[in-house]
Amino acid sequence: MKILVVDDIYENRLLLDKLLSRMQHEVISVENGEQAVKSLASVNPDLILMDIMMPVMDGLEAIKAIRALTLDKWVPIFVLSALADDQNVLDGLQAGADDYLQKPFNRAILAAKLGSVQRVIDMQNLIIADTQLLKAYRDENEAEQQFLQSIFERLIKQSDLKDDHLQFWLLPAKRFSGDLICARRVSNQQIYFMLADSTGHGLAAALPTVIVNQAFQAMTKKGLAVSIIVREINRLLHSQMPAGRFVALVLGMIDEEKKSVELWNGGLPDVFALDSQGNTVHAFRSTHPSAGILGNRDFDDTCEIWHWQEACELFMYSDGLTDAQDPDGLLFGQERVLQTLRTARPGVEVTAIQQALEAHMANRETQDDISCMAIRCR
Repeated sequence: MKILVVDDIYENRLLLDKLLSRMQHEVISVENGEQAVKSLASVNPDLILMDIMMPVMDGLEAIKAIRALTLDKWVPIFVLSALADDQNVLDGLQAGADDYLQKPFNRAILAAKLGSVQRVIDMQNLIIADTQLLKAYRDENEAEQQFLQSIFERLIKQSDLKDDHLQFWLLPAKRFSGDLICARRVSNQQIYFMLADSTGHGLAAALPTVIVNQAFQAMTKKGLAVSIIVREINRLLHSQMPAGRFVALVLGMIDEEKKSVELWNGGLPDVFALDSQGNTVHAFRSTHPSAGILGNRDFDDTCEIWHWQEACELFMYSDGLTDAQDPDGLLFGQERVLQTLRTARPGVEVTAIQQALEAHMANRETQDDISCMAIRCR
């Protein structure tokens, strides 16, 4: 153990040097508190033995100065005290010292106290080593997470979401989102859309969205029917994902020439068609289980087709929105969603929902991914 002895009396320093050296400790001696503080960084001691009454800077000032420093480890400080110096001991402990040694020094007590310090130092070194390993693991994990995030950003492009008829918002609970929003306009009158919510959170939830996104992008590019697309997504999820991993999703197509919405809803909240006053004129209920649960033979790809009479707004969202809690644990709920939509100006429904939710949550962190999308139907 490396011990820094701070005492202005040469004989005391010499005595401690001999005693401690015989115990196989390395000893560095200085004459006052100022020298101790200045030498702390270069000496890097495991223990400091500090006299109180010294010139230039006394022991109390030195203890306070050392405790004010930011060190990589805790350095115990023992006050050196004569038998009659109880007040010095008390002052030293109150200034930040950890223990004291009485003069003249009792070799057995000195050895016992140093053994106690050594056990603390060994434990501290173990904690420091574990902390360094944890930091290395955390840094490596952070680098891998950033790498994976860059891959996901390339795999799940949102360039097709830049559409004048489209509003959307996605708030991940963690770095990787299990919610997915997709849209592809194939003509001036037709646009495919999808909102998906994968089970779980984080990376495990995000992985199925890659499968869903790639199938959506490839098949809408070919202009295939909604029923064909959703069946293929279900087949891929059922065959490629482990049991218990599935994706609730809404998938559909808006055809403004036919004034129709063709939609498949499996496991997501109701999708609302809203008139210009924000009132619900139609609701697409979830009539299917989430994608990935059933095999191809049992899967039902039947879509609901609805025709609008007047221009409307199609609004959809994941259950992370309604399940979001305020500080008292009260859910945002579907009724609050509908109320917000009724009071929102046309074309800013998603912004209104976002603002209402932020006010509801009052800076609480979300426990689930939240997403919503609105598409204008003319």
